[in-house]
Amino acid sequence: MYVEELIRPGVPGTTEEGPTQVQQLAAFVRRASYSDISEDARQALKIRVLDSIACAIGALGGPPIHMLRSYLDDLGGNPLVTLIGAGRAKTSPDRAALYNSALVRYLDYNDSFLSKVETCTPSDNVGAVVASNENAG
Repeated sequence: MYVEELIRPGVPGTTEEGPTQVQQLAAFVRRASYSDISEDARQALKIRVLDSIACAIGALGGPPIHMLRSYLDDLGGNPLVTLIGAGRAKTSPDRAALYNSALVRYLDYNDSFLSKVETCTPSDNVGAVVASNENAG
């Protein structure tokens, strides 16, 4: 089902005033393209994604990460999505999102908020985005 099909009267979540903010955001994301993003925004995105990946790689040896990985191994899960830094190891999308996000967050202190001209860091989203993109193909 496409987003446009969700934004119409009678669909759960749609109000009498029109689509909800979530539906509007989904419609925007669906029609947006890479070329719609300014060069400055693209550069900022690249920097933040690389920062998140570096944090994930740097966290691989962290004791909490080892505990989480052991826990996820005990739980099992449908092996659909790769765990960052785990070779060919895979698990379910939700568990991969948790693990990948934990890797990023273990070393990323979201310090960009300290600067008055900085935006919030998207690092909290990277692990889930990576997992969901792999799951979606």
